[in-house]
Amino acid sequence: MVLVTAYGDPRGQSDPTGQLLAGQLAALEAVILTSNRPGNLDGLLAHHILGDRHVAFHWDVNPMTLEWLAENEHRLEHGPGVAILGYGLTAFPSTTSPAARQHLVEGLRILQRRDPFRADDGVTFVNDPGQIVGVALAVNLVRDELPRAREWLAAVLQDARLQPPGLLVVFQEHARYLLGLESHLGADHRAVDDLSVLAGLQWLAMSSERPVVETADEMRALQSRLLTELVLGKAGQVSVPRAALLLEVASQLVTASVDELVLGQSHVALILSRFADAMRRWRYDGDDVERPTRWKVTNEYHVQDILWIMLRPVFNDLVDEETLRKVGHSTYRADFGIPSLGLLIEVKYARKAGDFKIFEKEILQDHGAYFMDNGPYRKMLVFIYDESASVQEHGTTRNALVPLENITDVIIACRPSHVPIEERPAAQRRAPRRR
Repeated sequence: MVLVTAYGDPRGQSDPTGQLLAGQLAALEAVILTSNRPGNLDGLLAHHILGDRHVAFHWDVNPMTLEWLAENEHRLEHGPGVAILGYGLTAFPSTTSPAARQHLVEGLRILQRRDPFRADDGVTFVNDPGQIVGVALAVNLVRDELPRAREWLAAVLQDARLQPPGLLVVFQEHARYLLGLESHLGADHRAVDDLSVLAGLQWLAMSSERPVVETADEMRALQSRLLTELVLGKAGQVSVPRAALLLEVASQLVTASVDELVLGQSHVALILSRFADAMRRWRYDGDDVERPTRWKVTNEYHVQDILWIMLRPVFNDLVDEETLRKVGHSTYRADFGIPSLGLLIEVKYARKAGDFKIFEKEILQDHGAYFMDNGPYRKMLVFIYDESASVQEHGTTRNALVPLENITDVIIACRPSHVPIEERPAAQRRAPRRR
């Protein structure tokens, strides 16, 4: 598998594909290194894209020093200066932050009075990747001092005159995400020839949850194309923002593929089988505590929250409430999905012994429909939280469901003894389903 071997063969043998990809990633880091200077706008954008990802050099883009602010005070009322302060105050808060924040407020006031679609002396901020993202960060920072700044930038980013070419669409879309605006993305990855733009679309999907593709199969096709073309050297000569996008996306895809090699469906069952051990530290203080903390577990959604915390650090592509294809008149939605493993997870909450019979009938009746033309999903794991501690029912239910062709495992965990059953009205037998 090409993706798995990207960082070398685990058996210690040389791998030409891995060597080619490693060389390309090193070349991208070398491009980024050219902008690794305090206050460099390209360097700050690259740092924003890569975040905490490990690189072969030490980041030196922080502009939040008295020396830098003093030397560049004349620049801070223009778009690039505002953007630099947006990055700096977001990523590198320090003792200089109050002074920098004052400069930022003054600079944004001036910037709002200018026409963002007319370049008087250079590129206007809406047409520069580093500036548009930095200004979006800046606007979020000064909501108290300039409450209308966000409305101003939101209007600019939704203006009909905004017709970005190529890669710029990615950063304008990311700026919309930073402001909490709806997606305006209209790019079709199948019609994109620029590898950096493809990487940008993938980055939006991973970092901003923007709707780049419709299905998991399309996402895999996009990811495969990205790594293949990068290995083949189709990136060519790239700018710093392009290099940062390619490096971030390639690194994430390689990491995910290595996880796929190491982790499988059996590992999901192993983790969830330790639910009872994990609940030992579930906080539910007694009356002897002055200010007790009590984490209640009263319905299926509470259990889903616990499972998310257990699984999300391990499985990067865990999906919450995965909507599946409609079958006839019925719509199906799984509680969780892990596309890379082709696995769905269905969660049940048993309040009494009789619920187990109900769960058996529901799953026996519906489980086949979960896998009809539903992309990568081929298997299902069932997790049941038993509030009633009806252990006499566990074996019967497990034996009824495990033999089904698509069921990988049935895990049943009882309520911890230190978490009491909440009193509820008789009519409130089960929380309403969110589907």
